[in-house]
Amino acid sequence: MGQDNRIKKLEAQIEILKSQLEEAQSHTYIYDTDTLWCSDGELYIGYNNDKTLVMDVDQLFRDLPSIISMVTKEQKKMQAMHLKMIKEALV
Repeated sequence: MGQDNRIKKLEAQIEILKSQLEEAQSHTYIYDTDTLWCSDGELYIGYNNDKTLVMDVDQLFRDLPSIISMVTKEQKKMQAMHLKMIKEALV
C-alpha cells in the first residue's frame, strides 16, 4: 500500500514536470541579437548564433506603438532599480 502511494505521488510529480516543461518550451527568451535584416517584407532577427526570428513588417509596424510604449515603461523601471542599487552601494 505504501509503495502504491509513493508511485502515485511520483506519477503526479511527473505530470506536473511535463506540464512545466511544455510551458517552458512554448516560450523563447532572446537575450541578445546577433543580426538584423529585412527582405521581401519580413524582418529577420538572428539570435543565439544559429536561430532566426522572422516577423512580417506590416504587422510589426502596426504593433510598434504598443511595443515602444511597453519597452520604454520597462526601461524606466530598470533604470530606477539600477539607480537605487547604485545609491545603496554608495551608502
